[in-house]
Amino acid sequence: MIRALTGFSTRSPWKVIALWAVLGIAAALLGQAFVFRASQPGNAGFLPAQYDSAAALKIAEERFGVKPDADLLTVLVARSDGAPLGAADEQRIDAQAAQMSRQRVAMPRPKDPMPLAQDHSQIPRVSPAMTAPDRAFRLLSVELTGHAADPGVQATYRAFRDSARDLFAQEGLRTGFTGGIGDRVDTADAEETRSKVVAIIMLGVIVLLHVLVFRSALAALLPLLAVSVIGGAATGVVVGAALLTNTGLADSTPGLINVVLVGIGIDYFLFLLFRFREQLREHPEQSGREAAAEVAGRVGTAVTSAALTIVAAFATLGVASFGQFRVLGPAIALAVLVMLLGSLTFMPALLAVTGRKMFWPSRALKREPRAGSAARLGDRVARRPLTLVLASVALLGALAAGVVGMRMDYGQGGAGADRTAAVDTAQEIARALPAGVSDPTSVFVTASDGGALTVERLAGLSGRSPGSTASARSRARC
Repeated sequence: MIRALTGFSTRSPWKVIALWAVLGIAAALLGQAFVFRASQPGNAGFLPAQYDSAAALKIAEERFGVKPDADLLTVLVARSDGAPLGAADEQRIDAQAAQMSRQRVAMPRPKDPMPLAQDHSQIPRVSPAMTAPDRAFRLLSVELTGHAADPGVQATYRAFRDSARDLFAQEGLRTGFTGGIGDRVDTADAEETRSKVVAIIMLGVIVLLHVLVFRSALAALLPLLAVSVIGGAATGVVVGAALLTNTGLADSTPGLINVVLVGIGIDYFLFLLFRFREQLREHPEQSGREAAAEVAGRVGTAVTSAALTIVAAFATLGVASFGQFRVLGPAIALAVLVMLLGSLTFMPALLAVTGRKMFWPSRALKREPRAGSAARLGDRVARRPLTLVLASVALLGALAAGVVGMRMDYGQGGAGADRTAAVDTAQEIARALPAGVSDPTSVFVTASDGGALTVERLAGLSGRSPGSTASARSRARC
């Protein structure tokens, strides 16, 4: 089976390359267009049904009409001159909130529109929430809908934010936006440049290492090109499978798939490249196509066993109790199978087409390589294995010592956090109100006696200490 695939790929390389170019790129484009339709917003839907948050989500949907893709937002409105809000100011704020809840927010047209992209234009739900005790600001609760990671939804939020800011500025009021999608968009904007720089550096390091090893531009660039095409096709296949099976993916799944496939895909191509170079060096009379067929048939067995081991490992996550892992494991396993198919077809076809030109202008094919630093290090390891094991453990222990006493902070404004407008707004709210007000948690309470709930019956909850509310929590879903 393996030799049949690699043999066909090296006998008809241009057909295989054309097939991957057409189907692979088409699958990648469709995957990008439908990825957020196949993704499930948030993590609540992945939790087992017996968890309180999962039960609360079901109650919110069935009894209160809350949509699972609701994007909540807290808007702070204050006087531009810093003076306390008066009764007239509150009336103006509430009037503008009512006006915004009737106006449709149009999604801006992107500079590079994706095919089959959804229009996320919508009418937001805007309602007054509360006024600070010192009357420094008034809070509005806003609800948009759509997957918060979708660039189209984020563009709609930016349009709403700019429109609301201009609307209140005309009344002499300033605004701040935080919580939910506001935090996410501001964080993404703050990290956009850094993410691009990191990606460019990573690609540059990979290309540089390949140039230093192979002394060839093709050998440095083709692995990245092949992995990009196959990885895009794999993401498209996973998204398509999720849509066909009505399985909601986590929004982090495509990114994790890319990380896994870039690592193993480049490894598989390097296996082929090193063995291909050895074959051409040892058999100068062979053509590039013949050498590629011989190498792909041999290395294909090792690549297949390695890939199937990864597939089996990730597939075991399919029995996890946490839904996100239960979906992530089979998704990555399916993506690795697509990468395996590409490693047995697309990569050998590229070797067959390029032949000896793959290593141009290097002259390494014409001479036997000399033992390098890696070979000398290997000899030392073989002579003194125990000494080097102990030295390696000591070095790793010294490097790991830095994590002792380290504390992770996942809150807004923690150590190392970017100073974004959403963080500043949340901190301004926290100076006058409890910190959770900027991103509130809903609590659904039912009466244990089956009677009707009134404001008076719930009034005592807000004044109790955490320890005294233990009995109340057993009747709550949050």
